[in-house]
Amino acid sequence: MKKALSLALAVLAVSAATTGCVGKRHSFCLFKNLAEWNRTASSNEWVNEVIYLALVIVPAYPICLFADALVFNSIDFWTGDNPVKGAFAAVEGTDAEGNAYAIVPNGDGSATLTYKGQTCTLTRDGEAVVLSQNGTTFGSITRQGALATFTGVDGTVYSTLR
Repeated sequence: MKKALSLALAVLAVSAATTGCVGKRHSFCLFKNLAEWNRTASSNEWVNEVIYLALVIVPAYPICLFADALVFNSIDFWTGDNPVKGAFAAVEGTDAEGNAYAIVPNGDGSATLTYKGQTCTLTRDGEAVVLSQNGTTFGSITRQGALATFTGVDGTVYSTLR
C-alpha cells in the first residue's frame, strides 16, 4: 500500500512538473497527426466521421492527447525536437502578387518549396533554414521574433519585419 501511494505521488509530481512544458516547435504532434490522418483517411466525409467515432470510443484521441501533454511536449520543450513530429501537411497559398507557392514536407526533416515554377529544398541547420537547389546552396533564413533575415552564400543580407 505504501509503495502504491509513493508511486501515485511520484506520477502526480512528474505530471504537475511537465504539463506546463508546451513544445517549442511541434506541440501536440501525435494528436495533430492522428486528426490529420482521420480527415484524409477517405474522400467520403461520412466514412471519416465513422472512423472518428471509432477512434474516440477506442480511445485513441484521449491517449494521444495524454501522451502529447505528459511526454512528447515535455521532450520538445527540453530538447527542441519532438520525436513524433512526423510529416506535417503541406502549406499552399499565394503571395501578394498572386504567385502560387507550396511547401511540402519530405518526411526526412527537409521540405520542398515550389514558387514561380522553381523547386528548391529547405533543410534545417540549427536555428536556420537552408535553401538549396540541385545541390547548390543559395543561402539561409533565420528568424528572431518578427525579424526574418536571408543571408546569401556571398554574404548579402536581406531582412524584413512581419
